[in-house]
Amino acid sequence: MALTLLLLENGYQVRLAYVNYNLRGSESQEEEHSVHLFAEKYALPLDVLRIEGPALLSGSESLQVKARRLRYAWMEALLDKYQIAWGVTAHTYEDLVETLVYQMLRGGDLWAWKGIPSRRGRWLRPLLASSREELIAFLREKGASSYRLDSSNYEPKYLRNIIRWRVWPAFRQVHPQAAQRLGERYGLYKLQRRRLEKVYRRLSERYVRKEPFGGHIRAGLGEDAFYWVLREWVGLSWRQGRDLYLLYRGGRTGAFRRVGEVVFCRVPQGLEWGSAALWEPAWPDLLIPGTGNFQWGLWKIRVTSEPPSAESDAVPLPEKIFPVRLRLWRKGDRIRPEGLGGHSKKLSDVWPAVGLYGFRRWHAFVLEDNSGTLCYAAHYRRSWRIAGESGPFLYFSYVYGE
Repeated sequence: MALTLLLLENGYQVRLAYVNYNLRGSESQEEEHSVHLFAEKYALPLDVLRIEGPALLSGSESLQVKARRLRYAWMEALLDKYQIAWGVTAHTYEDLVETLVYQMLRGGDLWAWKGIPSRRGRWLRPLLASSREELIAFLREKGASSYRLDSSNYEPKYLRNIIRWRVWPAFRQVHPQAAQRLGERYGLYKLQRRRLEKVYRRLSERYVRKEPFGGHIRAGLGEDAFYWVLREWVGLSWRQGRDLYLLYRGGRTGAFRRVGEVVFCRVPQGLEWGSAALWEPAWPDLLIPGTGNFQWGLWKIRVTSEPPSAESDAVPLPEKIFPVRLRLWRKGDRIRPEGLGGHSKKLSDVWPAVGLYGFRRWHAFVLEDNSGTLCYAAHYRRSWRIAGESGPFLYFSYVYGE
């Protein structure tokens, strides 16, 4: 009510939106009635959403989270329906500092200590610097003494109410200006955070790169910046990232950790991450009959009969061995590479020698001829059986993730 009167005094056009959750029995109905009277008194249009209380108690979301989600979804639709530029809510200074304490108690990292922004999207909160006492005094001054208080705000079963009625009184015993001190510290923190984010973004440009399977963090990034990268690029908190940092700093090459649907793997140059579905790919075999362009997993493959340029790394394969089968390598695969006089090598030994670890290793492929013999291994060599073959040739080239 105070917010509405302040907006009207400053010449704004106002439309009211009220949600009745039907959670407080007759109090809910009396409150809705008072809102109707208030809107009529000031000739303001009013939209009302009524939700049956039990509907909020179903599902995995908490009552407060679900109520907030439904409320804002409905109000966003009203902004679109009436082509209103801004939505405005009456969060106060107490709401801000209570939220700061709540976020600290939840154990969030530095970046989760974000309070209540004065603007988020199309929503403005112009009263964040005002106290509840100031707003109640303003209402009394304007003769609007019919404001109502929500009784659920006094129930100790909600953490925010416990903070409001138990934690803050204890804080004020320690320091009468506890709320102001916390607000001041938060203001300084926001300035520091902006500067830190600029530093971390510059470090991110140097140490982090996007990969077809996810991303890669080059070795040498400090612990604080590492946690910021995890949050910004992967959406993980510092608590989820502590074990990952140990893996990043000193983990054994090839060791990996799975966090939810993301896999992290230690590679010689740092740490890479990607989707768990890409860590254990199940791409079906691809039969390549001859020339053409093919997409297989994260690989783009081209087979041509035209000799490539001198700079090309295309692999010449005798045309007579086609069609060839392209498949993911398997443990136990062996190849007799050209240059080793017919001796065979296990691909599991080849990959470290050619620098394949992590996702690239699991995405490596082989080519089989129609007899099931390996005639080529990705990033490695042709089979000695075809090394001495004469033409005609087809030229096999491949690009990863582009």
